[in-house]
Amino acid sequence: MASFRKRGKTWEYRVAYTDNHGVKQVISNSGYRTKALAATEAAEIERKYRRGAQMDRMDISLLEYWDTWIGAYKQGKHAMITESRYKTLRKALEGYWGDQKLREITKSDWQTFLNDYAAGPTDPKTHERKPRSKDLVGRLNGYVRTMVNNAIDDQIIYSNFTRGAVNPGHKGKSASLKYLEVEDFARVKSYAFNHASLSAITYYVIATGILTGARISEILALQWTDLDFKNKTVSISKSWDYVHNTGFKPTKTPSSVRTISVPDDLLKLLKQLKYEQYAYNLKMGRRDDKNLIFRNPLGQVPGEYGCNKTLHAVEDRLDIHPRITFHGLRHTHVSYLISKGCTITYISHRLGHSNIQITLTTYAHLLKDFENEQASKAVLALAEL
Repeated sequence: MASFRKRGKTWEYRVAYTDNHGVKQVISNSGYRTKALAATEAAEIERKYRRGAQMDRMDISLLEYWDTWIGAYKQGKHAMITESRYKTLRKALEGYWGDQKLREITKSDWQTFLNDYAAGPTDPKTHERKPRSKDLVGRLNGYVRTMVNNAIDDQIIYSNFTRGAVNPGHKGKSASLKYLEVEDFARVKSYAFNHASLSAITYYVIATGILTGARISEILALQWTDLDFKNKTVSISKSWDYVHNTGFKPTKTPSSVRTISVPDDLLKLLKQLKYEQYAYNLKMGRRDDKNLIFRNPLGQVPGEYGCNKTLHAVEDRLDIHPRITFHGLRHTHVSYLISKGCTITYISHRLGHSNIQITLTTYAHLLKDFENEQASKAVLALAEL
């Protein structure tokens, strides 16, 4: 039975009930502008009690429910890098919401949080905030939306406060900033080829990224047995965990397992690396049981940070602006193949996409540019009739 009282200028409701152990309990909440608003909320609590809701969880906090939900549906079911993401997102929720009750959060409250989260952390040196991307903000909102739907099924709350939320995240770089022009692409390739050595192994990795379009984790996982010098192919069947350094892991998707053709100059370059590596290991009495291609003299496999650091140094040396990351080499690889008339079906297979629609969506603007170029050529050809 609900009771109400006025506290200052706002109203509070108290709903008494008997739990599953026969013990009297009370659920209360305050801060309502009118008694009618408090009564509406109290009636909803009573309705849930009559329908068998878990009343002892009505006052559960957002963070408590997040922990319960992650433990039941997410923990131990995904890759380590995904698991670590849950901890990062939890930290963001904890820092803003603390012990805020899940049922007290409104749509406006959630949008205010998203706005603050998107604004990003404050740089201790410049005291300026570093905006978070739309992708990251969307990912957090998506996780919490699914969690809240689960809470609705548990009859803890009855509406999803994330529904209709506006993503205020930073758009990030425009598509044009993620690609190199053909001339610059060729210059980076030439520089990497000319400076590659066992002690500067990241240049070998960059050269391989340029000529395969493979993801960096796929390249770092390559073994010498994955190279077929006779048929001029590279077999991609696994990835390398450079984040947690746990070794091999599955590819991003089953369709990422593939064999692609590579040009002679890459094979020649990697033969050079194989000779360097063999000579060094023979001298040091070392044997690599994993037979990895990209292992430096210290026995280490470079990570994404090291490869990006080398790539940025090359771009600075060649006065290429704006700079791209290693993943931008994959995009540029695609851009170059499209410009040369390769079919999107072949490119999709070469990239290891699970279906052609992913390729079409990801590279829609490149395809549009190519289509416009082809249209111009068609008009000129027809004009010659």
